[in-house]
Amino acid sequence: MLLLISFCLRACTQSPQAGETPESSYPPGDQTYVPANVRKVLDKQQKAAFTFFYEGAETESGMALEGNNRGNTVTIGGSGFGVMALVVGMERGWITRAQGIAQIQKILTFLRKADRYKGVWSHWHNPDGSFAPFGDQSATGDLVETSFLIQGLIVAREYLDKDTADEKAIRETIDQLYDGIDWAGYTGTNQDGLYWLWYSRDDRYSLKISGWNEALCTYLLALGAEKNGISADIYKKGWNAPFYPGRKVNGYEFPLGNQEKGGPLFFSHYSFLGFDPRHMADDKAWYWQQNISHTMLNRHYCLYEAPEKNGYKTGLWGLTACYGAGSTGSYSARSPQNDDGVLAPTAALSAFPYTPFYSTQVLMELNGLEVCKGEYGFADSYKPSEKQANRNHLAIDQGPIVVMIENYRSELIWRLFMKNARVKQALEKAGIGEPNLKEGFPFVVGDSKTGVVDLMAHPDSEKYQLDGYSSQAGTAKVCVKSGSTMETIQEYTFPVTAGVFRFTFDDTKVTRGKKHQITLTLPSGKTCQMETILH
Repeated sequence: MLLLISFCLRACTQSPQAGETPESSYPPGDQTYVPANVRKVLDKQQKAAFTFFYEGAETESGMALEGNNRGNTVTIGGSGFGVMALVVGMERGWITRAQGIAQIQKILTFLRKADRYKGVWSHWHNPDGSFAPFGDQSATGDLVETSFLIQGLIVAREYLDKDTADEKAIRETIDQLYDGIDWAGYTGTNQDGLYWLWYSRDDRYSLKISGWNEALCTYLLALGAEKNGISADIYKKGWNAPFYPGRKVNGYEFPLGNQEKGGPLFFSHYSFLGFDPRHMADDKAWYWQQNISHTMLNRHYCLYEAPEKNGYKTGLWGLTACYGAGSTGSYSARSPQNDDGVLAPTAALSAFPYTPFYSTQVLMELNGLEVCKGEYGFADSYKPSEKQANRNHLAIDQGPIVVMIENYRSELIWRLFMKNARVKQALEKAGIGEPNLKEGFPFVVGDSKTGVVDLMAHPDSEKYQLDGYSSQAGTAKVCVKSGSTMETIQEYTFPVTAGVFRFTFDDTKVTRGKKHQITLTLPSGKTCQMETILH
């Protein structure tokens, strides 16, 4: 099983390039990234975002409000993210299991009575379950928002696995809601793919769902449906994500998407709150690599290409959909192609599994900015050039923060979701399976601009973690060197099985903020060497 990585590394087949850390790196010996210090802030901010979905939920329905300043309109997709957040809350003891069950029961009661269109919920609803217009839409079913909801409900179904009347009923209700969706009914008159919206008043479809964007999970959940699902042929014809084999952008392999610099970061978040990209590869891409590259391209733009006046730096990067801030007041799907100087905390924080150290830099920077603190954690957006934030919150931004931080810390949501039988069926029908890995560290990406590898000890295990792949079983060896002459300060010999392995080491003799060299020798005789800064 591919395991989460607490760092960014150069691949074994590449030689580290000369380079310096970006301008705001901390000096040698700085204690900013000591695990206990990071863990304190991580706990605080993850829990704060969670409270949006518990204390801040709509009172009667238990559903997530679209935003904390948008009246009583509840959101379907955001509530799916919120259900996952409730599971995190139960697991971490922020609420009891009984409290979580009660909240999910309220949500399911609402969903059973709410207006649906061929079994599909609308983007927004009123607290009584009636349709609430989204923009200028007449009454419609929103298939993508519904898929985000189902993704969350599947997680709750797998977590609430006890043989009690309440938990059995929850599992049965979730199955019934999933079965009640007419996925095939959203293939349009030509049945050439899934459509985002169905306008029930005039039997009209709009917005064919084609990749690359946030809606991969919509097709996959339609494939996994036991009733009224779609065929693999519909998936292949409809999704048809643009593919650029061998494409590298700023040194990062980036095979999918027609926006060369990646588009908003929610493309790599929403479908992958439940779907674990580490275990997802097909004839076009390995989705873990795609998502890391997307994140690193977004960061690369902010640090090295954006106008200096924007004020971006190592602790302030990340472009995705969010409110405006300061003199820029509108909501927008921000990206390197659509940059008005407004950052979204959710962009980097929801990328924690992909870029843990670089996301931690943003976490710690924002934690020191009072202007960025809202009622439920960090403000939705921040404009560094004006030092102004929009302290309101959106469900679709708060939810990924909770879930993806948890996937980094414990892999909880990924483990629950990926063990579901329908999810397994969906991936099989889509032709998505385990990647073919190369020896060494094939599932990590370093900073191609600086050539510097930044390693951070995991805030929970309090150890540096090296995850690698060996083609054969045997004995591996790791040497950690430091100083101007790169003398060996730690040396480890350990057994590995064929496949993915994890090696950990503590901070003994490590000087934080200084360059080190790590050499790995595999049973096959292959040697990987990297220069790194240990934080």
